Amino acid sequence: HAGGGGVRSVPKMTKPEDILNVNVGILGHVDSGKTSLVRALSTMLSTAALDKHPQSTERGITLDLGFSAFQAAVPEKAKSAGITHSQLQYTLVDCPGHASLIKTVIGGAQIIDLMILVIDVCKGIQTQTAECLLIGELCTDALIVVLNKTDLLPSGAKEEAIGKMKRKLSKTFQQTRFPSVTMIPVSANPGGTEGGSGQEPSGVADLVAAISDEIKWSEIMEKRSKEQDEKPFLFAADHCFPIRGHGTVLTGTVLQGKVEVNDTVEIPSLKLEKKVKSMQMFKQPVQRARRGDRVGICVTQLDAKLIERGLLAAPSLVPTIQGALAIIERIRFYRGSIGSKTKFHVTIGHSTVMATAIFFGQLKSDMLEKELKSVSLVQKFRLGSFDWDAEYMYQDELVKEGETLDGGENGPAPAFQFAMLEFESAVVCPPQSMLIGARLDTDVHSNTCRLAFHGKILEAMDVSNKEVTQRLKVYKNKEREGSIERWHDDSVAVVKGLFKKETDIELFVGMQVVMADSGEVGIVEGSFGKSGKIKVRFRDPVADKRSGRRLIMYFKRYVFDQEKKMIQ
Repeated sequence: HAGGGGVRSVPKMTKPEDILNVNVGILGHVDSGKTSLVRALSTMLSTAALDKHPQSTERGITLDLGFSAFQAAVPEKAKSAGITHSQLQYTLVDCPGHASLIKTVIGGAQIIDLMILVIDVCKGIQTQTAECLLIGELCTDALIVVLNKTDLLPSGAKEEAIGKMKRKLSKTFQQTRFPSVTMIPVSANPGGTEGGSGQEPSGVADLVAAISDEIKWSEIMEKRSKEQDEKPFLFAADHCFPIRGHGTVLTGTVLQGKVEVNDTVEIPSLKLEKKVKSMQMFKQPVQRARRGDRVGICVTQLDAKLIERGLLAAPSLVPTIQGALAIIERIRFYRGSIGSKTKFHVTIGHSTVMATAIFFGQLKSDMLEKELKSVSLVQKFRLGSFDWDAEYMYQDELVKEGETLDGGENGPAPAFQFAMLEFESAVVCPPQSMLIGARLDTDVHSNTCRLAFHGKILEAMDVSNKEVTQRLKVYKNKEREGSIERWHDDSVAVVKGLFKKETDIELFVGMQVVMADSGEVGIVEGSFGKSGKIKVRFRDPVADKRSGRRLIMYFKRYVFDQEKKMIQ
């Protein structure tokens, strides 16, 4: 087999439960040679693999999540992490390069154990490479870079060109979660033609060795632990086809929990419940499948045309929602402004929908210092639920980590940022789903990152229900300004300009005003006459009794409060 070392064909009768499935995502800019790499690596082709899409075959570009696989021996490193299987299968998830299909990548994000980012050694990082790198950062802790198409480099200067590209890329990777990323030079399809040039691919054995080296085996054990079996069943189907005389088979990967023959499962997008008739793994029948397993699930009386990809789940686990509260972060490479009340393409699970976002933050000043110090980014996104009792400041736009809301050095800075999302159409959304907000209408070829923010759904929310939104304590800081018209005595002044003639002054009685130049504090006592003027009593006698001195009233107004009350 191409590349030799470490790859071997599977003995005929290895029991499915003795084979551990590891999912390797393959990402890269369109035309970077991902599909050729998968072809060079794989020995067992699965149904959805290698460009089944007719449009894809014509263009030579992957249009859907292709799956194929190769098998290998269990490395010592894995055994010492507690893995007892006798065989490994690496399932290769060939992710689309077109960003319109970001959803297929995010849809399968939680099943990826390691990501391979394919870069054309002649071109370096391109627009989609940057987007793929971001998705890699959000989805996985383990990443390898493949410098593909080394056969196109001039033979005399090949090593020098590869070294130069490695140095250039390592500068980029130092700004990411993968500062010391492993880079493997490969020629997946020497000659670059469909039938190949008859030359063997090179670098494949090195890549297989690097994969088993970089994978975090202890995390794989954790993902597939007995505790994970207790979670409700969730399955990402990537292909669906009829088999005459048997029923309809959904192939895919178990995202959480376990499934057994005769279990009842739901297809949330169709609101249909079906019984599992039989299952297959590695072309052999099995009785059960667990998280991380690639499995074909056979059900009866389901029209395969109704579901190409999507979710299968324990009944009533996955709701269909119209809106949600999410904890989010701005993506650092996004250059545009991310304003409240604007629309974004939001990808959750296996769907991308237009959503209107309203952003708000929990300020560092509103949290205890000790709480803040203990919060890492990971913990932030592990926040299981939203705190309805806390107060949040409305944000006109989302800010980068560490920035203040007003751009000033000492301005208010959010410790956490949230979004209230209203979807234009209902979304099938598993609990605690990951999400990405993007501007996918931006031209693919313009050299800008279109991914704007990412985060996690904390809870579903009916955004159109005023009673629900009113529970959200999101405030805006407001101020009004007036001036002293004249003094009654040392402590009482008549103030004009703070209110309009028609304002009900009674609502403001007892509120504080502050002298702009001295900070002296006064209290609103009531109206004076009928033209919106008021009487203000100062706490202490005021020495400087000039008319015209400026007064400011600072207050908060809650954005979702129907009564528009003002609070100090």
